[in-house]
Amino acid sequence: MPRAGQGFTLIEMMTVIAILGILLALATPSFTAYFEKYRAKRAAETISAFLVNAKSEAIKRNAMVSTEFRVSGGGATWCLGMVAGTTCNCTAAGSCQIDGVDRVVSSADYKGVLLDDPDNGYAFQFDPVRGSLVGTGETVEVVSAGGQQIHVVVSKQGRIRMCSPAAAFMGGYAKCP
Repeated sequence: MPRAGQGFTLIEMMTVIAILGILLALATPSFTAYFEKYRAKRAAETISAFLVNAKSEAIKRNAMVSTEFRVSGGGATWCLGMVAGTTCNCTAAGSCQIDGVDRVVSSADYKGVLLDDPDNGYAFQFDPVRGSLVGTGETVEVVSAGGQQIHVVVSKQGRIRMCSPAAAFMGGYAKCP
């Protein structure tokens, strides 16, 4: 008996490929928004963990530990450094070190993630007693290229938490007050 009807015709294959192409073209914008949101979340979580680490270092060493942000280019270029002492410049190699190890986080690792650019910059100093913050509390605003926002809030008591503004709620974090 002849074996008819096996396989696909060229027209059937081209139709399936065209449909898959259309579906992929429709899905691409939603994936872009997802990746922007993920980068902003990842940067905020890294900044938060960095600040928690600075607070822990202050308590462990029983000495003041400082972190300092450098923000330029309207927030597009930024870095954060940590030092046992009072100040460091994360743009200068070897300036932000603890035990001979560079302690720096940079915008180069977070493509398209911006930090708001305050007039006076951010500088946090953690006191060795209970890890409280010297000075007033601050909020670091992390923004993706698509406008997704997440805030890292450091209170005067040294509590570090993340929240999301009501207008740009990011799942997993409480809305900012």
